[in-house]
Amino acid sequence: MSNRRVTLLGGTGFVGTELVHRLAERVGEVVVLTRRAQRVRALRVLPNVHAREVDVHDPDALARAFAGSDVVINLVGILNESGSSTFASAHDELTGKVLAACEASAVPRYLHMSALNADATEGSSEYLKSKGRAEDRVRAADTALAWTIFRPSIIFGEKDAFFNRFAGLLKSLPVVFPLAVPDARMAPVWIGDVCRSMLDAIEDPATVGETLHLCGPDEYTLRELVEYTARTAELERTVIGLPDWAARLQGRLLGLVPGKPFSTDNYLSLQSDSVCPGDCPRQPTSLDAVVPHYLGRRDWAGRLQQRRAAARR
Repeated sequence: MSNRRVTLLGGTGFVGTELVHRLAERVGEVVVLTRRAQRVRALRVLPNVHAREVDVHDPDALARAFAGSDVVINLVGILNESGSSTFASAHDELTGKVLAACEASAVPRYLHMSALNADATEGSSEYLKSKGRAEDRVRAADTALAWTIFRPSIIFGEKDAFFNRFAGLLKSLPVVFPLAVPDARMAPVWIGDVCRSMLDAIEDPATVGETLHLCGPDEYTLRELVEYTARTAELERTVIGLPDWAARLQGRLLGLVPGKPFSTDNYLSLQSDSVCPGDCPRQPTSLDAVVPHYLGRRDWAGRLQQRRAAARR
C-alpha cells in the first residue's frame, strides 16, 4: 500500500463507491468530497476513507480540500439536467474549478471521467458537448498537472443505472416494450474493469496526457441489450423499435416525468454509437460473467444448485 492521498469528486455515485473501496486497498488515505457526509456512511467502515463536506462549486473550498493530495479524481457527471444542476455547471464549469484548485494546491496527478463521443462542437447532444468542453479544459490545463481522461461506454455492475433501470421498466409493462433508437450500438464495460484501469493509470506514467477508451469485449444494439435484460430477468416481453418521430416524441414526454427515465437529450446522445475505435484494446469482462448475478430472479449459483438437484432426481 502506498502513502498517497487520493481525493475524489463524485465518490458517492455508482462508479465512485466501487472505486473508493478499491482505492482503500491500495493507498494510505482516500478523501471523498460531498455536500452531505451522511451519503458516505457506508464507506466509513473503511478506516482510511474520510468524508469532507465541501461545496465543490466553491473554488477556494476546493483548493483547501485538495491541499496535500497526490491524486485528484473527478467522476462528476449527470445524464439529465434538473434545476440548477445543468450539463454546463456539472461538467464544463466544475471541471474548470477543479483544474484551478489542482494548480493552486500543486496537485501532481489528475484523472478525469468523460464519455465516448464527447466533443465540444460535434457532440450529438448537450451532454456530449459539455463533456467535450470539459475535456478541452483538461487538455489545456497547466503543464505541471499530469492528467488522464477516461472515455467509457455504458458501465454495468450490480447497482448500475442501465440494466437495473431497463429491468424496472420492463416489469412495469405487461407485454410490449416500445424502445427508442433500437439500433444504437454500444459496448458495455464492467465497473470492475473501469476501476482497475483508473487505478493502474495512477501508477503508469505512459497514461499521462492520454485519452483512454473503455469498452467491453462485445458490441450490441440497444434492442439486443433490452432483450437480454428481459431474458435475464425472466420476463416475457416483446421489444418494439419505435420510428424516429415516435422516439423523439417519447423523449419529449418522458422528459417531463419525475426522474426523467428518457429525455430528448438522451435521444440525441443515442444518435452516436457508444463504441470504441477499432484499434482500441477491449476490457475482458462479459455481460454473462456479471449481469445474471444481480439481474436474474435467482442468482447463477442458485440456478446451478437447482440443476444439480434436478440431475440427481
